[in-house]
Amino acid sequence: MNNFVIFPVIFFFLHTSPPLQVSDNQVQTDNSYHQIYLIKQYWHTAVVINKEDIDSTIFPEVNLFDDAGLIDIGWGDEEFYQHPGFDSGLAYKALFYATPSTLRVEGIRISKQHYFDISEIVVEFIISKNQLDTLCAYISNTVWRNDDREHEVLSTRGLGGIIFFKANGEYHLFNTCNTWLARGLKQAGIDIEDDIILTEQLFNEATKVGRVLKAEE
Repeated sequence: MNNFVIFPVIFFFLHTSPPLQVSDNQVQTDNSYHQIYLIKQYWHTAVVINKEDIDSTIFPEVNLFDDAGLIDIGWGDEEFYQHPGFDSGLAYKALFYATPSTLRVEGIRISKQHYFDISEIVVEFIISKNQLDTLCAYISNTVWRNDDREHEVLSTRGLGGIIFFKANGEYHLFNTCNTWLARGLKQAGIDIEDDIILTEQLFNEATKVGRVLKAEE
C-alpha cells in the first residue's frame, strides 16, 4: 500500500466528524446528578469529568492532578498517542496491527468554558452518582497495575499536566479510542452502541442521548 493510499485511510479513521447541531434544550440538574462530557479535539477524543466528582478510592490517579478543575481521559495506541504531532507511519501501525495501549489523563487548569472553546465537539451527559462511579471504575480498570496494584507512568507532558499510563488492552482497527469510550459509556448505563470504531459513529450515537454543547462549524 503506497503513501497515496495510506494517508487517506488513516485520516478517515482518525479524523472523521459528523455534521452535528447544537442542542436547543436546556437540561436542569441537582446535586444528585453529575455532568460528564465527550469531547473531540482534532484526532483526540476523550471523556471529561469534573475532578471534584471523581472518587479517588475508585480512580486514585486523579490525586496526581491537585490543582485541576477538569480531568480529560482518553485511551489509545501507546506510540502514536505519546508522539507529538501527527505521524502517519505510527497511525498506520496503530490501526492495522495490534499494539500496546496507554491511558492519557490530563488535568485541565483553565475554565470549563475556555476548554470547550478550544474543542471542536462537546456533548454533555447527565448521569447519576452510581453511573459515574461505574465509569470511573471502568477507567481505573484500564490502567495496568503490577502485583502491588501500582501503576506505571510511561511519560509526562506539560510539567506533569498530562500523564500517560501503561494500559490494559491492545489497540487496533476494531478496538480504537472510540470503541473504548463507547464501551465505558455503555457500562455506565448510557444507552449507546459500543461496537464503534469511528469518531463519526461515536458522536452520532452520543447525540441520541446527550446534549450537544458545541459542534464543528
